[in-house]
Amino acid sequence: MNKKSFFVFLLIIFLSGCSHVAQENLTSYSSSNGLSINVVENSLSSEYYEGENVNIDLQVENLGNYEVLSDSLFITLSGFNPTSFGKSITELSLSNLNNLSPIFQSNNETLVTGIEYFTFDNLCYQNDIENPYDLKMKFISCYPYETTITSKVCFGDPKSSMNEICTVNEEKEFSNSIGPIQVTSIVENYIGNNDYRFVIDFVNSGTGEVIDKNKINDCSNLDSRSTSLLSISSVKLDGQTLLAESLSSNILNLELPKDKDSVRILNEEGSISFKIRQDQNIDYIGELQVTLSHGYKTSFDKNTIIYDIEGVSGCAE
Repeated sequence: MNKKSFFVFLLIIFLSGCSHVAQENLTSYSSSNGLSINVVENSLSSEYYEGENVNIDLQVENLGNYEVLSDSLFITLSGFNPTSFGKSITELSLSNLNNLSPIFQSNNETLVTGIEYFTFDNLCYQNDIENPYDLKMKFISCYPYETTITSKVCFGDPKSSMNEICTVNEEKEFSNSIGPIQVTSIVENYIGNNDYRFVIDFVNSGTGEVIDKNKINDCSNLDSRSTSLLSISSVKLDGQTLLAESLSSNILNLELPKDKDSVRILNEEGSISFKIRQDQNIDYIGELQVTLSHGYKTSFDKNTIIYDIEGVSGCAE
């Protein structure tokens, strides 16, 4: 975002006070929420006239539980030839200046704190218009996101009649952080040799597309190899980290496709599995926490009409 746009939106925030930071009941939030990106009301008119600048203001809100760090959300305006409006491709791509913090939840209410504003300004058609110009615009956004799943799991004798603490072989209850990826089931089974297998099924419940998290800065040019990819970024058992980027563990064994570090979603559904080895000869309930990491791509379309004005030819230099 250029300095002019940034100071304009500081003024907007000052004038609007706290109108953009509202408390809402938690039940009003869908589990599919990640980032919400919308054109600010009254920012984009349905019609303009030759020689007039088109200035488009966007509001971004983080409605999920994952913090999107600065310079990791990319918003691109496309759908037309930028040079016809006196712009370069880079001028029509913006990123967030600040961290977009997750929602704050307390006493069954939610406070949206991760908010930022963006401006695509001074879009003016450079050529002489003879007929109304239908300006079609596509806004494409890409950003990283994570989902954390927490579940109580059972270790020990797999025969429930012999294990008085818990049941090993069963579908588990779980909680899921708010984000586009939502888990539908967690199943645990004892498979012998002190190994316990966990299978986690999930869906993309949002309106966007899951993409390779390493491709978010160039998400307008994705190929099929960079779409529908999701990875396990963290596994913890009772607070002990079994999997992290800088940690290898002989307790955990990810069951991923050969030579792959990600799983692919098909028809908005996917599944991951891993084994945890527990050599302790005791029965106990542990807390399993798994974090799934991915990129997310959303888009929406807008259009406006630019009309000819007699005596006006394009935009003033």
